[in-house]
Amino acid sequence: MSYNTPEAKREEFRRYLERSGAIDSLTSVLVGLYEEHDRPPESTEYIKASLGGGTGGSAIKGGAAGGGGAGAALASNHQQHQETEKLRKENKELKNQVKELNKTVETLRANLKHSREEAKKARQTG
Repeated sequence: MSYNTPEAKREEFRRYLERSGAIDSLTSVLVGLYEEHDRPPESTEYIKASLGGGTGGSAIKGGAAGGGGAGAALASNHQQHQETEKLRKENKELKNQVKELNKTVETLRANLKHSREEAKKARQTG
């Protein structure tokens, strides 16, 4: 006798979600949200955007059912976020370097001006 119990239906649905890549995509999106430094105020909007859906759009737009496109997009988004953070840090370091170099230039200019004044005095008295 073959009949579908509620548990059998749930198990069949779970296997369907695994085969289609939906579980992997959702897991990736949720991990990305968990690791997000500045968490968005609306988690559902983040999830929709990460899966390729928008407001009122399909949540699987070009994505999870087609072979993990949303997961790849999320990985790319995460990689871009890391690169952005790296570049921001580098930019801050370089700005600090520029400040230090500008201080050095000002000091050298002041020293040069002072040396020229001293040389001028020496020529006048000597």
